[in-house]
Amino acid sequence: MRISSFQFIQRNLDNISARTSQANTQLGQMSSGKRVEKPSDDPVSANGILNYKQELRKIDQYNTNINLAENRLRREETGLTSGENITQQVKELMLKANNPAITQNERDALKSELESRVNELLDIANSKDEFGQAIFGGFQTDSDPFTFDNQGNIVYNGDSGERQMVIGDSVKVELNHSGEHVFGSVPNPRGDFTVDYQLGNEPREDQVKVESATITDPGTFGDQKKYTVEFVGVTPADPDSEEVFYQVKDENDNVILPASPTDPQLSYQPGTPIAVDGLEIVVQGEAKVGDSIVLNSDVQDGTGQDDIGVFDVLNRAKEWLETDGHNPSGQSEMIDILDELDAMGGHFTRVRADTGNRMQRLDNQKETHAEMTLTLDKLRSGMEDLDYAKATGEFSQTMVALQATQTMFGKIQGMSLFNYI
Repeated sequence: MRISSFQFIQRNLDNISARTSQANTQLGQMSSGKRVEKPSDDPVSANGILNYKQELRKIDQYNTNINLAENRLRREETGLTSGENITQQVKELMLKANNPAITQNERDALKSELESRVNELLDIANSKDEFGQAIFGGFQTDSDPFTFDNQGNIVYNGDSGERQMVIGDSVKVELNHSGEHVFGSVPNPRGDFTVDYQLGNEPREDQVKVESATITDPGTFGDQKKYTVEFVGVTPADPDSEEVFYQVKDENDNVILPASPTDPQLSYQPGTPIAVDGLEIVVQGEAKVGDSIVLNSDVQDGTGQDDIGVFDVLNRAKEWLETDGHNPSGQSEMIDILDELDAMGGHFTRVRADTGNRMQRLDNQKETHAEMTLTLDKLRSGMEDLDYAKATGEFSQTMVALQATQTMFGKIQGMSLFNYI
């Protein structure tokens, strides 16, 4: 087959051009460090590389979410820690105020200090995150969740919602505890009722207190909003008898225990449960004839008031400071206040512990993402990154081939039959 000079020259020029292009591609790869710079370099690897990069970008977004969630939870944890400290400070304040030797000026100073602690706790309850959203407002984040009503009581305006953040595939973490839970759900140390003591002024060796008042039989519980336990003497009165009996009245002041006027009187024995209307009441201490204890509940659904509010506890402490609590009624109430403050501090601790658990979940998920990132980077690198040792050898081979082609083409191009005539 005859090959014309044009075909010969064109073929060699194409060969030189291909070698030059190959050398330029190899130089570009060595410059960028990437074996696959565009899909056409290796379509199969390019598709895998794209999938790995998408997974890595998703992990980056998850890590961003984790950082946001961590900041939010740290703010909440700080507030809860402050709540624990304030609770302890209030308890110490009340113990100091319970000294009958303090003056009225000292009592007023303690009351002023208590008001400062209440305002401090209110600021914590209305604290906001870095975006200006209320931490303890539930889903209602644009306004203060706790405000004063017309009667000067602190009320909650948020809801019970807990916001969530996606931190992994099918993994979410709650960003907050609602103010309803944190500041309105302190376990009632008395059970299902709050207590109002109406005791005589007679001195007693063992202070009267309600150990518990719990609903034991919801099926027969009458959901009375008020029960009154009255301590009475012998009927007919016996001047020589010192025995104390009790009776229980409902909210309409009707005697419901004993169930009938003809039933015998019930002798009061400290610590012995009083069972009435599906309710069990345990009273301790030395009760006197004429004493009475009123059990109250603001709950309307028949479950009893097993939770109390933080600001209700502090308000009760404030009211104690405003009156002379150095009497049997005041001392019994002081026992309740101290127990409620203990319950309040324990509640803050439990919520803070739950916040810590959520932060631990963030740390665990962050470690999972770090390990996955290393794995995906290694797989992506195996497909995309250049093996410099191999690439350098291939580039040297290409340059040798290019130089040989150029040299051979130059020599053959100069050959002509006229040179031999």
